[in-house]
Formats: sequence, C-alpha cells, structure tokens
Amino acid sequence: MVTPVVADADVLFGATTRALLLHLDYAGVIRLHWSALILNELSHALVDAGRKRSLEAAKANERLMNESVPHADVPVIAVHARFADAWDAVHSAKDMHVAACALEVFSGDYYEGQPVVTLTTKNLADYEAQKLAHRGVSVQHPDVFLVGLFQQFPGEVSAAFREMRLDLASQPEPGVMLERLAKDGQEQLAALLQTGWEQEHFEL
Repeated sequence: MVTPVVADADVLFGATTRALLLHLDYAGVIRLHWSALILNELSHALVDAGRKRSLEAAKANERLMNESVPHADVPVIAVHARFADAWDAVHSAKDMHVAACALEVFSGDYYEGQPVVTLTTKNLADYEAQKLAHRGVSVQHPDVFLVGLFQQFPGEVSAAFREMRLDLASQPEPGVMLERLAKDGQEQLAALLQTGWEQEHFEL
C-alpha cells in the first residue's frame, strides 16, 4: 500500500528534497500531501531566505507544485476542522495546522484501511510524537523516513532520484545531486545512494 506523507514546510524548503518527494509521488512510492497553509509558510520562508526573488515567484512555485500533484492539496477548511484534535499534540500554535493536516489525511476519506500517515518534519521537538502516534500519525525526520523507504524499495527510490536528476535542464552529475541532498539534511540517504551507485547496484 502506498505511504501517505504530509510534508512540513521545513522539509519542502530544500529544493532537492522537495523534488525527490515529488518524484517518489510520481513513481507511486508515496502519496504526498500538504495544505495551502503549509505552502504559504514555505513560500514566505523561500523569500525570506533569498531562494525566491519575490512572493509572486514563490506563489508561482506553489501553483506548479499543486499542478504537479493535484491530489496533494488538503482543503484548509478540513484542516481547520481538525484543530481541536491537534491542539495538545503540538508545542506551539504555529505548528497546529501541520498536525491537523496529517490528522485529516488519516481520519478523512482519503484512504480506506490506511494504518498510518507519516508527518515528516525537521522540527521533531515541535510535536508530541506519542500522542500523534495514538491518532494514526507517525512523526519522522525526513532523512529517517527516506532511509526507511530506501531500505524497503531501493530500486524505486534510486530510480526516482535518477528521474529527478534527469528532469533538470542541466542534468547535473549524480555526485552533485547527492551533495545537494546531503546539504538539505538527508545525509544518511545520500550516503546510501552513493554507496549503491559506486557498487553498481543501480544507476543514478
């Protein structure tokens, strides 16, 4: 069964990680989800960090993301309806919408018989992981989550990485993309992909 994933804005912030998650969705390994609230947070962070030259450019990126995976969007009204379920599972009100989005994906009509939804975030300390686990949401660092995926589906994950690389106009060498992935914080996954590539278990 495909793994439903709600990605926090801090995970989507890194361009290489963002692209890899999208390609894993295209490949059917995961089913990516976010809300307009998450994308808005992402857009402002990209502008503040100088990754996007303006909010208009960042919003254009939002539109492209929604067009790429139209099933990803979780309606804001549905997210707001889950706030009451999420309030005691976060340490700050600013994170409530992310937990609520994951709870909506688990409890709504998105999947039948889905055992768990993964909320991937770099800010693990912002969430009460045990409380969310009891409500069907597994909170994981993106590197830990992606390593777990790779261990289950090494061929599919490596193929998604390759498609991500070849999808870029410049088609950078695998080593360049692995460095970018590691700089995003996914150091363990980058190392595993590097080793498999060097040992010729798969192409990147």
